[in-house]
Amino acid sequence: MDRPDPGERGTEAPRIRALPEETIRLIAAGEVVERPASVVKELVENALDAGATEIGIRIEKGGLDLVEVSDNGDGIVPEDLPLAVQRYATSKLSGPRGLDAISTLGFRGEALAAIAAVARLRITSRIRGRDSAARMEVGGGAASPLQSAARSPGTTVEVRDLFHSTPARKKFLRSPASETLRISHLAERFYLARPEVSFHLVVDGRESMHHDSVPSLREALARTFGPQIAHACFDLQGSGGPGIWVEGMASHPSVSRGSPDGIYLSVNGRIIQSRPLLQGIREAYQGLLPRGRFPIVVLHLEADRARVDVNVHPTKQEVRFERELELRENVRALLRARLQDQPRTLPEVSVPAPVAEPDPPHSFLAAEVEGSMGRLRPLEAFLPGFPEVSRPSPPEGANARPEGPGAWVPGSPVHPSISVLGQLGRLYIVAESLQPDGSLVLVDAHAASERIVFERLREKSVVPRQELLEAREVELTPRQAQAWELYGERLREMGFEVDPFGQRTYRVRAVPSILGHRLRPESVPALLDDLAADLPREAVERAPEEIWKTTACHMAIRAGDVLSPDEIHRLLRELYRTPENFTCPHGRPIMVSIPRERLDRWFHRP
Repeated sequence: MDRPDPGERGTEAPRIRALPEETIRLIAAGEVVERPASVVKELVENALDAGATEIGIRIEKGGLDLVEVSDNGDGIVPEDLPLAVQRYATSKLSGPRGLDAISTLGFRGEALAAIAAVARLRITSRIRGRDSAARMEVGGGAASPLQSAARSPGTTVEVRDLFHSTPARKKFLRSPASETLRISHLAERFYLARPEVSFHLVVDGRESMHHDSVPSLREALARTFGPQIAHACFDLQGSGGPGIWVEGMASHPSVSRGSPDGIYLSVNGRIIQSRPLLQGIREAYQGLLPRGRFPIVVLHLEADRARVDVNVHPTKQEVRFERELELRENVRALLRARLQDQPRTLPEVSVPAPVAEPDPPHSFLAAEVEGSMGRLRPLEAFLPGFPEVSRPSPPEGANARPEGPGAWVPGSPVHPSISVLGQLGRLYIVAESLQPDGSLVLVDAHAASERIVFERLREKSVVPRQELLEAREVELTPRQAQAWELYGERLREMGFEVDPFGQRTYRVRAVPSILGHRLRPESVPALLDDLAADLPREAVERAPEEIWKTTACHMAIRAGDVLSPDEIHRLLRELYRTPENFTCPHGRPIMVSIPRERLDRWFHRP
């Protein structure tokens, strides 16, 4: 497309003119209604402001065809219904002084008007003391006359054909399954912020979430994430600074997720996003979680209304606190102190009791090396009872040690031939290079198997699957279930077979199996969590390669897995045959080499 000639604009400056009312309405709507989840948020906040204790959400096609929010709140006076869909008309703010101490979730008086500008709207509401409800429909900017309707006290708002008047906005939305995932996460956030309110979510005619009101946050966590996660969380409370009180729950470092989507923040009952609070939480867990992992944290802040500004963003999600740096530091200190009180030891992986050890071979390798790195011993000493592995002859000229316990693994143009010595810390494979330099080689078994599994998945060949002798039942949260709906077809192609079995129960019938390692059925919920949350929110729909990476991580050998000699050598040989075998799919190194010269310097040898 050719650039326009600057001369075509003429010599006169453009004149300023008022925009048409229709354009103004669409611009205002675009600031409030970004996607179907924005509609759900605004309507649920209105329901909470109306004193609702039961809120039902119903969506179709990810909210594009229908978003319906019903409640048992106070309702709207019939005579006020026409005003409710006008811009800047609200019952929650009476004058400019009220902006300094806002006590309601909604207050701008533009949500319903903005929604009506980009969708077809129907409101049915009944106040207590009236025999019937009143109904009004809005379409194309015009409201219908009021009609009588049947309904229990409360309000139902139906939003149909979202963005029908702005197809450009609709074009940039994600798939219905992706939008449903966002709404499911939003419902979780509301429930954890207000556990005294019951939330019910129906997706395409099927119940997706039904969380009853509960008296405690721990019970709400158990309903959202399951009893095991709730049991791994500890209580937190304390001062966040002048005029701010902090209460909530946080997970032990043994429980983590692949994104900060497990961090739920609210202030005065309003779900929020806050960079200072998020930074304080991350600093509290610094050194306790691997890089790229995040805890599950639910924080409720009660703040003096004058100390928090909720009017800094049209969607009212981001807020500002009067003394943000002090609040961040106080939250960090509160969390860090409670983390230090938590048990430091985790349950160990159970292994068979060792039998009597054989006499050590005449080699320095038989000696235990004690130190901060743990123990280094021959394979037979770690795993007594395994048959001895026959060792092929090393290549001519290699500096082999025939008395060593490990078999020789042939090298490649870029990797040395090695002799396996043992397993360290139930994670690292220790080997000796058979090249003249005699380097010490360390291999991360998890990273190595992760790369191998990833490459097998990427080859597009048939992935072996293992049928389980008995189907394993797993409990999925609504968000995990929506992740299965979003990625289930691709996961089935990779060897998964998972079927619904009740409201929240799913049966795992088959899982992929590569190199003799199959994904543990109980890892399916964690896999779905990572698939739903491991990427930024604007990229919920993951590319196939990202799905392979996440699946490979869950299928790979884990820290704590004890490997037999045969398993170690099979893993290393497969690694050497695998392309791009220097790092795992996430970029972590697989193998490191410590030259013999460096070892000599450590021991002050000439």
